[in-house]
Amino acid sequence: MFFSVEGRDMVFQNAKNVVLLVDNKKRDLFNSALIAHQLEKQGVTCFLEPLGAYKAALSAYDPDMIVFNHLTAGHLVEYSKRLARLGVLTAVLPNEGISYDREDLLYNAGRHHTGAHIDYFFCWNEAHKEALRECGFDESVHIEVVGVPRFDFYFDPWARLFRESRSDGVDRPSVLLCTNFVFSKYQELPASVGDKFFSKWKDLLPSHKNYQEVIAVNHRSRTRFFDFAEALVKEGRYMITLRPHPSEDISVYERWFAGLSPDQKRYCRLDPDSNITSLILGCDIEISCETCTTALESWVAGKPTIELVFERHPMYFHDDIASLNVLCDTPEDLPDLVEQQLNMPEQKSFMEGRVRHLAQWCNAPNGTSALQMGNVIASAVFSGERGGKRSYGMNDKRRGLRLMALKRLGLPYNYDPFLPGKERIFGGRYRIKRFGYEKAIRPSDVAAARSLLRSVDTP
Repeated sequence: MFFSVEGRDMVFQNAKNVVLLVDNKKRDLFNSALIAHQLEKQGVTCFLEPLGAYKAALSAYDPDMIVFNHLTAGHLVEYSKRLARLGVLTAVLPNEGISYDREDLLYNAGRHHTGAHIDYFFCWNEAHKEALRECGFDESVHIEVVGVPRFDFYFDPWARLFRESRSDGVDRPSVLLCTNFVFSKYQELPASVGDKFFSKWKDLLPSHKNYQEVIAVNHRSRTRFFDFAEALVKEGRYMITLRPHPSEDISVYERWFAGLSPDQKRYCRLDPDSNITSLILGCDIEISCETCTTALESWVAGKPTIELVFERHPMYFHDDIASLNVLCDTPEDLPDLVEQQLNMPEQKSFMEGRVRHLAQWCNAPNGTSALQMGNVIASAVFSGERGGKRSYGMNDKRRGLRLMALKRLGLPYNYDPFLPGKERIFGGRYRIKRFGYEKAIRPSDVAAARSLLRSVDTP
């Protein structure tokens, strides 16, 4: 069979197609591209598409498997059943696979949204696998503990993509300041937007019942964060990189950065776009805001960490991680605390605990998660029988044609030329749609990521 993958012509016998849906290009693109890269070497054709293109991908690629980040929402549950009738395998790889709170873990494992047809579930850890079994996932669902594919980039050969030498000419310690205030934006949007977002959790999860407080705490913490940032900037000892969480509205950080003096801007940069792996590998110390996966990534990379503490709300602060980070709850203390940790970067008192934590919650990262996942998927699609030619309806074909047309134009499936005008006039939900558009992958993003992976994976 002759076909083209992201502009590359290849020939394989008995070709199989897999679609990997990418939720957020800043966080998820490279790990999806790495999984695709591992599959490509085994003769599987892979297509990376934005999450919103899950229906369009069906007729566009006639896949043997679609990999989702979740199958919990009602419309996705029904769609998974349709895929099963068509003979399309469904798989799930969560974007975030750690739930320290047991109620959250059981919720995320499916207690409150059973019924989806899932063939393969890829977990970060054994706790999630056990919760899935506890919530009724029987032996018909293949549950595989593979760890965190994006953590593979802290190991060679993939780390070579992001291990950059400094080119700014500044001979100062490099401090990476990561934020995690993803819910704070709902404080500034109409209440109905937050109500809609939290509606699927508020009656099922105790931690989300008073979601207005969850939003308010996150918003107050973000405001408090700038006291810490300013303390570091005013000290003038470090080269500071401020990295907002990819799901945040960065405009508040842009306004803060614009208010810095020219001399302060010389030693501070706002970087919402660089791959987080490159920023962690390139820093001397990482600072996170209460519970954040960037701290775990920094442990894997061997970087010292500091955790900023705000209100210790159980939604955001967890002893499991806090006990393994140096904590700071006073902005005035932060510059000296950074200096202390730079002088003992091994943070030896935490090393054994971090190794145990990473083993428990991230399957002891060693750079092979994507390979493990690729092996399972390749085995699944090559051993499966499709059961004859599939029949697609007009809506399937229309969506598929739209996907391919926009792809030729270099645009994501959720492109809407009128979105800026709608946001200006109506605001609210169209602002959320803009966030969705901004995080969607484009064909050029996919091509660049896959080309970079091929460039370092040479015999």
